[in-house]
Amino acid sequence: MKGFTHFISATAVASCVPGAVSYTAEHTAYLLAVGGIFGILPDTIDFKLNQFLHKYDDIYEPAQEPDPGDIAAAIARNMDRAYGEKRQINMHLQTIRLGADLWRQYTIRFDGGTNEVVVEIGPVVNTGKVPMAGTEPAGEREGRAKISCPFRQNYDALTTVSIFSGPSYGFAYKDGRVDIHFIPWHRSWSHSVTLAAALGLAGWAIVSLAHGAWLYPGWLYGAVIMLGYCTHIIEDQFGFMGSNLFFPFTKERARGTHWMRSGDALPNFATVWLSVVVLFWNLYKFTPQTSGFPPVHLSGFSYLVYLVVIPAVLMLIGRQMLKEPATAAAPPEEDEEDEVVS
Repeated sequence: MKGFTHFISATAVASCVPGAVSYTAEHTAYLLAVGGIFGILPDTIDFKLNQFLHKYDDIYEPAQEPDPGDIAAAIARNMDRAYGEKRQINMHLQTIRLGADLWRQYTIRFDGGTNEVVVEIGPVVNTGKVPMAGTEPAGEREGRAKISCPFRQNYDALTTVSIFSGPSYGFAYKDGRVDIHFIPWHRSWSHSVTLAAALGLAGWAIVSLAHGAWLYPGWLYGAVIMLGYCTHIIEDQFGFMGSNLFFPFTKERARGTHWMRSGDALPNFATVWLSVVVLFWNLYKFTPQTSGFPPVHLSGFSYLVYLVVIPAVLMLIGRQMLKEPATAAAPPEEDEEDEVVS
């Protein structure tokens, strides 16, 4: 999910910790915001640290006028190498930058039916990923390379490479085949429940030492930190990639449920909406009434109906109305989504 979605949902979960809202109000503390901060910390660790510390066995940089066959051969060669050496080979493919705002797009596809890597060179795109008319390559657009070993996909078979940083793959030998791990440095140890628990205990200890009391408010901070961090991990597990949930006791990412993608609009919007609904309700229920203002009385049932049930029904109706014309206008194969690598 998007960063803001992780932040607001972790903040909402923090507001559910008993005593968190009242403590925040009485002490003018940033306790709820701490939950949100730890809700975005796993991806911050990955994209600001792990990405740059990850070691690669091969970094491939395509030419300005790329040969699709050469790109495919390089990928197949590293997969065969992983199979032959019985270890994980990490490979990174660079983007093709043509100017300050121009990039040559290409796609990588792993074809399980023919046991091949298929690379297709696409048009020139700008930083907004908008294709430029008439920029399709004049020469050979598609290249194929045979993979000598059996392999298994753990993510989408098709990757579109366009702007900024290209994709990374971890080709890992396991059980007589090569598993293809997309972006191997992402959602590894940083997305583990054990790390969430360790951070929660550390937060509890630090706050307890600062206040000179071992129980309160240290346990509040510890619970908010751990639950905020776990919220991010749980949300990511509904996607395709999965996470290494119990590092260091587990070594690989657990497969995601494949229910949604990180950039899907509906899951992000629905999560933000529900998080705001939960957050406002907890603020209403547990914030002490300020003198000088008339008390506000809300019915929990009415709040649920007006802010959850009715919006959910309207959203489902609107989604169905928008989906029917699109389904009628396009054949099924054109409705498939491809994961884009920026």
